[in-house]
Amino acid sequence: MNYFKSFRKSQKLTQKEMATLLGYSYSHYVKIEDSYSNPSIEFLRKFKNAFPNSDMNEAIKKDLSTN
Repeated sequence: MNYFKSFRKSQKLTQKEMATLLGYSYSHYVKIEDSYSNPSIEFLRKFKNAFPNSDMNEAIKKDLSTN
């Protein structure tokens, strides 16, 4: 499962609530969460500011099992 999806669910937030909290449109957030789009540095910055205890290493880690 995508880090952002599992993190959002652990916070008991909907996709729409998370998008609003981060200052993104619902459709943009869903693309990132569903891995249709990679998160930008600005997205990661906003995410870390909103959730200072989140693990950014986990968020950007590549799945080495597919290489």
